Amino acid sequence: MHQTATNFFGIVVRRQRYKERDALVTILTKEYGFRTFLVRSTQNSKSKISGSVITFSYGEYSGVVRDDGLSYLNSASNIKQFDEIVQDIELNAYATFLFDLYHEAFIDDPVPDKWYRELFKALLYIDNGYDAQIIVNIMQMKLLDAFGVKPNMDACVVGGETEGVFDFSVLLGGLICSNHFDNDIHRLHIPKRIIYFLRLFSKISLDQVGKIEIKENNKDLIQHAIDAIYLGTVGYYPKSKTFIDKMKRWRF
Repeated sequence: MHQTATNFFGIVVRRQRYKERDALVTILTKEYGFRTFLVRSTQNSKSKISGSVITFSYGEYSGVVRDDGLSYLNSASNIKQFDEIVQDIELNAYATFLFDLYHEAFIDDPVPDKWYRELFKALLYIDNGYDAQIIVNIMQMKLLDAFGVKPNMDACVVGGETEGVFDFSVLLGGLICSNHFDNDIHRLHIPKRIIYFLRLFSKISLDQVGKIEIKENNKDLIQHAIDAIYLGTVGYYPKSKTFIDKMKRWRF
């Protein structure tokens, strides 16, 4: 616990009004993980800090960080925003879902630097016009490791085969080839071309995303497959995923 003000880098995850003039602001800090800060007088038109704690802002903050209860934010500097995410409801939904996945994976612990950088990079790519679903799907496949349920996407978990027709087995923890389909009667029955994308997503870096083009119906199948993997291994989804599912139905 810090009783004196400390400086830290953070991304604003959400903001809600608190009492008449204040706000509760959740920030994913680089140093301390997710923390909720009481920010005074944000409803005041003369507030210097109010514009710095808008959701999807990021930069340098200063305040008292506490492990239990509310932390307190004093000031901010060098603040920028993910402008496109702020303005687009679909991008907003995917970014919120990504934040929620991180919160489920790391809870209130500090997010390891590797994972923090990956999140920031994912948000930058979403903000710069890359396909938000594909970015998030790649992050989902990678985050299975953070959840402690990283599947074997390299080879058949039964016989070690690296080529052939594969499916996914939640029970066995990864890919199974057609020679061993009988080992899991509850395998997910994921189409061959979708297995290809799942394997690709588990391996590539976000820097390679610009080279990927996927048809809309395949994107839907990829999402269904990842949903099934998450529900079978992690066991739950944040509520923000429900909004994304509803949003997808708006297209029809």
